[in-house]
Amino acid sequence: MLFALFFIVQSTACYSTALFEDKALEYDLTGHMEFAVADGNTLVGDELWVDDQSKISRAPHQYLHFRVTIENARNEPVPLWFSITFPSIEHLYVSDGTHTWITGDALPFSSREVLVPNYHFPFILPAQDKMQIYGHMEGKILRYNFFVATPEKVNKMYVDSLQRDMTFFGAMSILTILSLVVFTITRKMAFLSFAAFIFATSFWFFRVFGYAFEILWPTIPQLNDITYAASIYAVLLTAGWTVFSSLKRPNRTVYGLKFAIFCGSILPFLGLLVWRYVGLDEALRLPVILLFPFVIFASIVIYKEHKNGSDRAKWLAVTIFPVVLSTLSLVLIALFGIDLQLDPITMFMVGVLITCMFMVILASRLFVKIVQKERDTEKANAVLKSEQASKLEALIQERTKALRASNEMLKKLAANDGLTNLPNRRSIDLFVDASFSSEADNHHHIAVALIDLDHFKNINDTFGHEAGDTVLIEIAKILQPLNSKECMAGRFGGEEFAIIQQNVSEQHFSDTLADIHKQINTLSLQQLSGLKIGACIGWTICTDAADIVYAFRRADKALYKAKDAGRNRIIAAVPR
Repeated sequence: MLFALFFIVQSTACYSTALFEDKALEYDLTGHMEFAVADGNTLVGDELWVDDQSKISRAPHQYLHFRVTIENARNEPVPLWFSITFPSIEHLYVSDGTHTWITGDALPFSSREVLVPNYHFPFILPAQDKMQIYGHMEGKILRYNFFVATPEKVNKMYVDSLQRDMTFFGAMSILTILSLVVFTITRKMAFLSFAAFIFATSFWFFRVFGYAFEILWPTIPQLNDITYAASIYAVLLTAGWTVFSSLKRPNRTVYGLKFAIFCGSILPFLGLLVWRYVGLDEALRLPVILLFPFVIFASIVIYKEHKNGSDRAKWLAVTIFPVVLSTLSLVLIALFGIDLQLDPITMFMVGVLITCMFMVILASRLFVKIVQKERDTEKANAVLKSEQASKLEALIQERTKALRASNEMLKKLAANDGLTNLPNRRSIDLFVDASFSSEADNHHHIAVALIDLDHFKNINDTFGHEAGDTVLIEIAKILQPLNSKECMAGRFGGEEFAIIQQNVSEQHFSDTLADIHKQINTLSLQQLSGLKIGACIGWTICTDAADIVYAFRRADKALYKAKDAGRNRIIAAVPR
């Protein structure tokens, strides 16, 4: 009996001791660890130690104590790292009897002995000797995996995992940008929702792998639980958005859309209620558990839409199948501990990437349809244009003639006064400018005359505006014969007229004005009851382009001198 008792004790001790032999290997400490639960961070001595953590129950406020004995089978001291991977621990205390480390997700990132996402604690295992590693951890959720290996082995593992992770994040970033570009071009919400799903999934991985602790908020550990919850809920919500936006068709409502919107709206609030009244662990497990009914509901929606004639439904089913399969496998491993002999993270990454690849294929297929539709439209337009070419040509010719006539009319209206049909002020200004614009014409001077009818306002007030218009028309008949290539007589505004003549002598221009003045005085209109019409004329000679403004001023001043001198007379202004 004593021998049997001794054998049992020795067997138990051997079971709890991890034997280190090969530096090239990583030693999983599962089966060698011992656990005990206590209400505080110190042991009172009556705790029950077990080698299987599933045999103990722990309240969220209690501490989980652990210990492991590691024996060195080599004849030399070995530097080792005691490591905790894939951790979720708010407060962590670890000691090898000589060194003590205090860290955890609730402390800044700088509290870690090795500044990497996982927890590593370096110690030296003596030759042919044993060492015990012990400590405790605390948190609402505890997630951990223990192993021991040399620093070189751990660093190699980090290099391999970093290459894998960066490849994954790079591919996801490219797919996110590609989806956004396709959305910008096509305005299809399916690509925007898919970009949101890829981003949410990438951020969730970024958070789970611990890169967020190191890069995004190393000094704000309070964000750890919040961002984890937000990211996992975002993955589920964006996945639902992707399904329904991909199945959307014009003038049709996707089957189950209202129910999905209702569930998506209450899901965050449901998570907050579970967190508040049940616990954080259950709140984080909730969206993972809801993945099963989500997959069932999405399958029903895809099936119904396929029955309703949606060609996209079958393609969507093929597209999301890899990520659904890998996600379900990850959930089975995480929630139920089912050993599928596969790396769950790598498997999930592969599923996401395959789904993304299928989405790229769908996008390419959509582009092909768009291009084909544009080509068909171009062919139809070409046929239509060919059939209507002759009609269009005749119509264009007819419209061109009408447009030319209209342009001529508009040009005439723009250049002539509407009442008198004389050139208007704009035409007079252009004629003056053109008189000095070309040296080839050898225009060295022009004569400028301004004509203003006497007492024209009294004519309008006494006999009416119709009689005044008749007077203006009769004056225009007198001035119209003067218009030629070198002379322009037009209406300057109101009852005022202007005469511009190129390269004319003062005597000849004076004689012309005297003849015009005489014709105005001899006008006899029945509407005016025998009233004679008088006019004042002021004129001058303009010698060059720089003198144009002053020439008009001189003619205008001479015109007013004629008015002040008794009206109905001609006065010449001396050139500058």
